[in-house]
Amino acid sequence: MRLEARGLVRIFPDGTRALDGADLELRTPCFMVLSGPNGSGKTVLARHFVGLEKPQAGAVLVDGVPVERCLAETRRRVGFVFQEPEHQILGITAGEDVEFGIRVRVPDRGERRRRALRALRDAGLAGSEDRLASSLSGGQKRRLAVASALVSDPELVILDEPFNGLDPAGASGLLRMLLSLRDRGVGILLVTHDLEKCLAHADRLAVLDSGRVAADGPPAELWDRLPSLGLRRPPGGSGRLEEMTWLD
Repeated sequence: MRLEARGLVRIFPDGTRALDGADLELRTPCFMVLSGPNGSGKTVLARHFVGLEKPQAGAVLVDGVPVERCLAETRRRVGFVFQEPEHQILGITAGEDVEFGIRVRVPDRGERRRRALRALRDAGLAGSEDRLASSLSGGQKRRLAVASALVSDPELVILDEPFNGLDPAGASGLLRMLLSLRDRGVGILLVTHDLEKCLAHADRLAVLDSGRVAADGPPAELWDRLPSLGLRRPPGGSGRLEEMTWLD
């Protein structure tokens, strides 16, 4: 699929220009990182891709079609994992929560259960279907949010600051799961400022600054510019890119 942001402008009621003519295109399959300083517009841009925000100017296109004309289909094709996973947990148990997203589209209860179990397995939560969602750890709740996104068989999964609050084991486990999805052909868009955890695996990095895309390209090509873009990296040349991972 092809997702495009064209000249997006979003101004908050207090006058803050969250997006100021942002342009970005991504095509699946991909493992793309969207980064930038706090307040640069990363989350706002990501929410536009699935119609959770409406631009005041510009457009979001899905395979050339304005997102508002194909919103339901876009939300099936694009899974979105919020920064705070508790905000999207709607079921009592983990299994019920994953089934919730397909309850209308898949009326057969047995088929819903089968799909939920597969999504939980793919998210690294096999055997957790009957556990209370409220009893899960922070890392497990994030995996549950990913499972809820996967149950619709999306072509792309967008994750907003997925490493927040995770210890090293939780972060590396989540990263392994995302790389496994990438290897199966699922597109990944990681919205994060934690480049040291994942940049080694990205095929593309886009950097937002003041609501505009300030840089976009393969991480190795942007390496020398990262400090001037307000992003941390190890000292030295782009050969050190492989160190920017939390995998053992």
